[in-house]
Amino acid sequence: MRATKGQIIVGLAGLVFLLFCVLAYGQVGLSGFDRVVAEPWGLVTLLDVSLGAVCMSAVILRQETDRRVGLAWALPIFVLGHVVSAAWVVVRYLPSKTDS
Repeated sequence: MRATKGQIIVGLAGLVFLLFCVLAYGQVGLSGFDRVVAEPWGLVTLLDVSLGAVCMSAVILRQETDRRVGLAWALPIFVLGHVVSAAWVVVRYLPSKTDS
């Protein structure tokens, strides 16, 4: 199965995002998280992302026929964020060259 141009672009964007996450963590560690949660809008943003993770996990678990595959996609969302959601959408719904 060969990747389409769209899948490659989204994959590269995901890698760049993860790189920025690693660099940010290297600079501030968990102290940055403490500062975000201390602010009212930081807490609201965290709750918003968490709600999105719950909803996207429900969608993934509903769509995947194999429960183990669904869990393998859904659980990392709570650690890595919606870059996993984006990857699932690309893998699941963007057609590959062999699908056309």
